Amino acid sequence: MHLNRKKITKSKLKISQRTGKKKKIEEISKIKPVKPVMRANKRRGKISFSVLPLTNIKINDKLRYRSLRSWNNLLKGEIVFILGNAPSIVHEDLQLLNKYFTIGVNRIFYIYEPTVLIWQDIQMWISEKKKLIRQKSIKVCSHISDPRNLFLNFKVKQSGFRMIEDMENLYGTGNTTALACQIAINLGCSSIVLVGTDCEYGVGKKTDFYGKNKDHKPYTLDMCKEAMLWLREISPVPIYNCSKNKLWPRRKLSDVIQQLNPKKRNRKKYLEIFKI
Repeated sequence: MHLNRKKITKSKLKISQRTGKKKKIEEISKIKPVKPVMRANKRRGKISFSVLPLTNIKINDKLRYRSLRSWNNLLKGEIVFILGNAPSIVHEDLQLLNKYFTIGVNRIFYIYEPTVLIWQDIQMWISEKKKLIRQKSIKVCSHISDPRNLFLNFKVKQSGFRMIEDMENLYGTGNTTALACQIAINLGCSSIVLVGTDCEYGVGKKTDFYGKNKDHKPYTLDMCKEAMLWLREISPVPIYNCSKNKLWPRRKLSDVIQQLNPKKRNRKKYLEIFKI
């Protein structure tokens, strides 16, 4: 059964016993289409409707997970795999990471669902909101990229890349991988493994593993290189490179996993660590 969404202009009228004049007690001039799902409830032979809000707990990370300010040292001593969108990532067997902690950047969910998904551009919400809502990852994004206030938010400070203690204020626009590394270090992770952070184009001038990103800017590669140079200089933890960038020796993902022997947990156990 569906709501009748036609305009209702007929007023309910009542005759005042004292004056005999018509008195309007209720008027509904319009009923606008409602985007949220409608749910029918049968009570005593009548059907009433209640609106399921978009902030339903099933999709509202703010209601399910700790705020970013309380993430410090939640994963002390763990290994983190940070997954970028560079073309080389399609050659990696990402299923090897199913038992480990991963932070994925932007549209990585096209090929893999990480433990945490991070982005900072509003275009991600505009073009991918249906897919974002369906993700089981913990979703973390800039406050301007979350118009419905569903996810865990940070603000991006525009004064260059910088290490932080308050994860609700990250430093450095133009490269989300650098922001992911700031979070990883503050989580207390003991090593960072970079996968799909090439800082160069792929075959056919691919900007990303899925092709050419229409939001790619001329300065994007320069910002990637600047961010990785910053990370190499300041990182307090070892960086293992499974990407095509030339700032660290390139390693095979399987070899790094064998060497580091990260702690294994399934997704549910990782998510439990972050739940309120």
